[in-house]
Amino acid sequence: MKPIEGIELLRQLPTCLLFKPIGASKFDVSIALARQFGQARVSEDFANGLRFFDPITKDELLGSYHPFAIAEETIHLCQCVRIQSRERGIQFFLESSIITFDNVSLVVINARAVQNSLFIAPEEASPVGKHITFNGLLSTFSSQLINATSDKTDNLIEGILGAFGEFCDLDRCYLFEFFNNEKFACNSHEWVAAGVTPYKDDLQALPMNTMPYFESKLKQDGLFKVNNVANLPQEAKGEKEEFERENICSILCASIVLDNGIFGFIGCDITGSPYTWKNHDVKYLQRIAQMLANTLQNAHNERALYKAQQELIEANAKLAKLANIDGLTGIANRRLFDDTLQRDIERSVLSKTPLSLLFIDVDHFKNYNDCYGHVAGDDALISVAEIIKKTCIGNDDAVARYGGEEFAVIMPSTNLSAALKVAERIRRNIEQAAIPFKLSAYNNRLTASLGVATMAFDHPVCPNEFIKQADAALYLAKSLGRNRVDVWEAQEVVLR
Repeated sequence: MKPIEGIELLRQLPTCLLFKPIGASKFDVSIALARQFGQARVSEDFANGLRFFDPITKDELLGSYHPFAIAEETIHLCQCVRIQSRERGIQFFLESSIITFDNVSLVVINARAVQNSLFIAPEEASPVGKHITFNGLLSTFSSQLINATSDKTDNLIEGILGAFGEFCDLDRCYLFEFFNNEKFACNSHEWVAAGVTPYKDDLQALPMNTMPYFESKLKQDGLFKVNNVANLPQEAKGEKEEFERENICSILCASIVLDNGIFGFIGCDITGSPYTWKNHDVKYLQRIAQMLANTLQNAHNERALYKAQQELIEANAKLAKLANIDGLTGIANRRLFDDTLQRDIERSVLSKTPLSLLFIDVDHFKNYNDCYGHVAGDDALISVAEIIKKTCIGNDDAVARYGGEEFAVIMPSTNLSAALKVAERIRRNIEQAAIPFKLSAYNNRLTASLGVATMAFDHPVCPNEFIKQADAALYLAKSLGRNRVDVWEAQEVVLR
């Protein structure tokens, strides 16, 4: 048989073939392969337009990675490849052999369709066989999603979209989530076939008011099915422009509904040439949508539970804070003061460092209240508390309202000399704040008296005794004219 006759025979065989003479730059295909891509006949333009992609990495196979290059080099090619025409892409398993016609050797590649990385046996290629295969895939997906932790869900959804896309020979599969009261849609997950342009990054905030026809159909029917985008009605002008921008010829979408309303939609499309969606295509997509709805509902419930738990933790923290914070001044209250003093006495002994305690009393505060009223009195206490906080620059200093117009400062790792300096700064800063008090003996200003006590780590005392020491020093400061600092030290009150 002459080579030309052999090539024509290969072209007419009822199987998907690609072939060329060894060393030739161009290859030919059988009519059966062309029909897989919707071509009624084989043309040189069709064969030249075919591109080959790795279905895993999605890299185009060029140069030494081209199937014909491998077939010529290794004689026997066994490879899974996605073949992309100008109209669509299909995944095949390729096997090669060398045949000779009248001393002319031809590389012949047999192409068998692949779905979800499984060879479709003749009995599986029937509608019943395909349904059984799909149900098996769905069962596998469901088991994986049920057992998946929340951090694995996104990767599983991507894998499901990819497996579904390969099984149904689609070009794109995607999941969109509505947000901002369903005014926008976000493309959260996407799978694209090799050689197909992804659009996920461009579709992170798709305004739904630009696609009213799509939105209406999806929400009313739960389904949006278009066999040929070119035939969309005038009221779908916005949708048609967007689909054509993405090179979509046929599109199928199903809504995903959760307990609290529509969550979003799952969709798939065919690029290059129109495709008439079959009933089983719709059913498959709707079953995937339902499965994802269950998964997303569980994830939504988990997030809602986590949010409620966090809110409870925050509420409890706020309550705990309120229980320890003075409502007027915003500093620690007596309860927190008592707990802190007990803790700091123990730490002082363990760390072998001194601990100082200041007691501060606003002078003649009852008279101030009588003169200016309780509202002004509250404002004055707030100002004094703020002055004390700003004056105490130690990281561990604890400022508290001890009661009424009396304040306290616990100063860890602070000896008597340092405590005295802080106490004097507090007294001076309160006086220099010039809070008006016309009954004051000190330039008509509000003043304060302070008592200081320091505990040596090798002579610890209980909290009540420590408080008595600081209070005794404060009492002396008040009895000696006020607006001054006095110290308790070594069983005696020392005048300063």
